[in-house]
Amino acid sequence: MTSPRTGGAGRGWVVLSAVSVGTFMATLNTSIVNISLPVIAGDFGVGVSEVEWVVISYLLATGTLLLTFGRLGEVAGYRRVYLAGLAVFAAAGALCGLSGGLGSMVLLRALQGVGAAAVQAVGPAIVTAAFPPSRLGRALGVNAMSVSFGLALGPTLGGLVAEWLSWRWIFFLNLPLGLVGLPWSWRVLPRCGRGEGQRFDPAGALLAGGMLLCLLLALAEGGGWGWLSPLTLGLFAAAAALAAAFVLAELRSPQPLFDLRLFAIRAFSAGNASLLVTFVALLSATFLMPFFLQRGQGLSALQAGLLMTPLSLTTLVVSPFSGALSDRIGSRLLASSGLACAALGLLLLTRLDAGSGGLDVVWRLVVIGFGMGLFNSPNQSSILGSVPRLRLGTASGMIAQMRITGQMLGVAASSAILASRLQHHLRELPPEAPRREALILSIHDAFYFAAAVCVLGVAASLVRGRRPGAKG
Repeated sequence: MTSPRTGGAGRGWVVLSAVSVGTFMATLNTSIVNISLPVIAGDFGVGVSEVEWVVISYLLATGTLLLTFGRLGEVAGYRRVYLAGLAVFAAAGALCGLSGGLGSMVLLRALQGVGAAAVQAVGPAIVTAAFPPSRLGRALGVNAMSVSFGLALGPTLGGLVAEWLSWRWIFFLNLPLGLVGLPWSWRVLPRCGRGEGQRFDPAGALLAGGMLLCLLLALAEGGGWGWLSPLTLGLFAAAAALAAAFVLAELRSPQPLFDLRLFAIRAFSAGNASLLVTFVALLSATFLMPFFLQRGQGLSALQAGLLMTPLSLTTLVVSPFSGALSDRIGSRLLASSGLACAALGLLLLTRLDAGSGGLDVVWRLVVIGFGMGLFNSPNQSSILGSVPRLRLGTASGMIAQMRITGQMLGVAASSAILASRLQHHLRELPPEAPRREALILSIHDAFYFAAAVCVLGVAASLVRGRRPGAKG
């Protein structure tokens, strides 16, 4: 058994503190690096299309390996996978700060993504194993605070470090965080043996990794290559073929990488479906809001970052309360209400224009953040609480997989909508109308799409049923 109880609620909170350090590091890294990309591009003498691989390589490595590391945690033990991932993440991140060119940085970022995949794939499984079902929502809500804190802190901290020190210090921050997090995790995480009777499925891992790599690469680069280009269509076709081969192989394997029978559990399948579409909607908004604020309203990058911070801060405040409440009343009502609230917030964003004030922006983003805080912890608790304990690693990896796939789908969809609708509005508006009006209207169209996707998430969330033992 790879995930025994850690013995007592107090011990569970100590375990949670270690997992939260890794979660915070991974989340902070994602949000802090983006703000420094223009500076890195200038230092290395490359353009936007080249420097974006600093982000893409990290996301591809992470997204490709989440399911693999989730299953590996069940086989080899969650503690081993988590500690190895945290060590790789911190070391590779610090080495990024020593990069002498873009090529070496991209390779090191991919290596850092491998570490991030291990940390994110088994972190929720470790938390779930450390708490009884009656306190799982509260624990996951507290862990969600580290996610929101990393997202909220990253842009402002990254801007300050890049401006006053150097972009390299953004990566050097990984070292002290790792030097704190790794010994603490080594000390407090429960020592677990290998999964009794569990074997790893290398063929399934290769098929899953290839499928996800093709899919995520097509989503990441399809906008630049053209969605109907032979390369993009070829990657989508390869992903579909590998997906079919993966399903056939898993159905025949006595020890599959991913137990497809989990999808027969309504709470698992509905929770993951609603999670996927939620992050499609959320990233459609958060990806385009900087364009609205900077190009539509003429604000600086720092001003735009500060205006967007309340979204993550609101999620940070709400998540622990919604998690604790889900332990008492169940997750279906809270998660569904949260998505409905987020959909409302996205619709409210379409009422913003070039003359809207900062307060007009902030309170709308607070509505979205409140909805996300209401949704995240109960939904995660519902998914993890619905699966057999031997499959916690698989479920944990799937949650992380849906999150990152939804993020990349959201960016791809919103970029495509923006590009197509911008040309339409430029043709429809009078010639004397400023270009920013067409931009704002195009962003509004993407927000309408995001709101509609959120409504689909509400429908998926409502069919999850009740968790055993829940009151509602």
